[in-house]
Amino acid sequence: MSASSEKKAERGGKRRQEEQNDRRSVVLYTVIGVLVLAAALVLMVWKSGLLQRNLTALDVNGTKYTAADLQYYYSSIYNSYASSYYFDPSVSVKRQTTGLESGQSWYDFLVDQAVETLTTNTALAAKANAEGFTLTEESQAQLDSFLAQLNTGWIGQYPNQASFIKANFGPYMTYDRLTELAQQEYLASDYAAAYVEAIDHPDADYEAYYQEHAGELDTIVYTQFNFRASVPATDAEGNPVELTDEEKAAQLETLKTEQKALAEEVKAKLEGGATPEEIAEEYEDQLYSSALSRRSTGANAAASSYGEWLLDSARKAGDITLAENDTGSSVNYYVAIFEERLRDEENSRSVRHILFRAGSGNETPTQEQYDEAEQKAQDILDQWKAGEATEDSFAALASTSSEDTGSKSGGGLIDQITSNSPYMEPFRDWAVDPARQEGDTGLVKTDYGWHVMYYSSTDDPIWRLTVTDGLAQEDYDKLITDSTEGWSVTRSSGLGLLEA
Repeated sequence: MSASSEKKAERGGKRRQEEQNDRRSVVLYTVIGVLVLAAALVLMVWKSGLLQRNLTALDVNGTKYTAADLQYYYSSIYNSYASSYYFDPSVSVKRQTTGLESGQSWYDFLVDQAVETLTTNTALAAKANAEGFTLTEESQAQLDSFLAQLNTGWIGQYPNQASFIKANFGPYMTYDRLTELAQQEYLASDYAAAYVEAIDHPDADYEAYYQEHAGELDTIVYTQFNFRASVPATDAEGNPVELTDEEKAAQLETLKTEQKALAEEVKAKLEGGATPEEIAEEYEDQLYSSALSRRSTGANAAASSYGEWLLDSARKAGDITLAENDTGSSVNYYVAIFEERLRDEENSRSVRHILFRAGSGNETPTQEQYDEAEQKAQDILDQWKAGEATEDSFAALASTSSEDTGSKSGGGLIDQITSNSPYMEPFRDWAVDPARQEGDTGLVKTDYGWHVMYYSSTDDPIWRLTVTDGLAQEDYDKLITDSTEGWSVTRSSGLGLLEA
């Protein structure tokens, strides 16, 4: 080959190599462009929430739910447990365990609860619809109120309704879907309540339930004195006390010795014949707390530091114990006296009341403010007497006039009142007066102000009320079991989109 031919061949080879390189570059840039475009599309779809609102997270017997749907239940359950300090809201629930033997994370526990609740509501709503059940007027009013909040609650706090819904019900929730979930939830709850309420248990069921759960339902009567050893955080003037950990530990040991000695001293005096009333008076300034003849169900008593001692079948009136409870930062020394164990036959009571507050509640009311509240109470009582003077008319006045927000919407009704109920003493004493008759009225003064009282009824004894709640729970559990029998519940990939 001539020199010129070799040069031509060389130039041709270079051109082919350059063309191949160009083609490779075009392919490479095309692939990169496609990948970048795909990534941008994925990011766009993710930010839009389409994936979260459409990808199945849970299949409940053929009904598909998304992560946004499950978020509605998850967030509600999360807030409920967080508000009760079951876990630290500032730390991811995926990194916190429930403390149960399973070692389950709080996240997994909350997801399980959300799945269970959604499954239950799906089943109950399906039964309600199949039976033509509709919401009661009260539940419909509550649902309407909730929906009204969705339409107006955001004004002045959020830029728009969508922002309000996302902030409170999950980042991918929409108004229409939230309305559907709320309607399903109200329907399920109302149906279950009506179903359980319609069951009329014979007396034999009450007796059988009580005998089976007597250990939990029996009333335990006991007296308790508590001496606490705890290093104070402030001095007598309220100034912070600065101590090293070693100094705190040393001071706590000293306090433990002192408080335990006091507890042992009290125990000895009681065993020597001193009465609880005498001890309460003598040690008033040294006791952390005390309770004379406290009444507690067996279930609640069992949770105390000396619960096993209280519930021992060998326990008899007058038995005394000293129990210690170390919380880490403080130590409690309890001196307890067992008085009796019984089935509580005291009847519960129901009253209606209309409260007129004395003052604003921020400061101790003046006599003038009490007098003003009393006059309002007398005026409303006179108004009621001048009218129909029935329980219904009293309830109507309570609904419009009472300043007790807790009972106002229910016509001022407060039920299940007993001599051991934690209400203000004058209020409680008026309600449980043995001479009280249905229709009795009166005025009662408490720290809150003046109450216009109406005695509604004498109800079942305490033990029967407790059994009623237990039987209702059993009826509800059976309803759920029967409603979901044979159902399939499948978790899908969309569950991974749930916001923890």
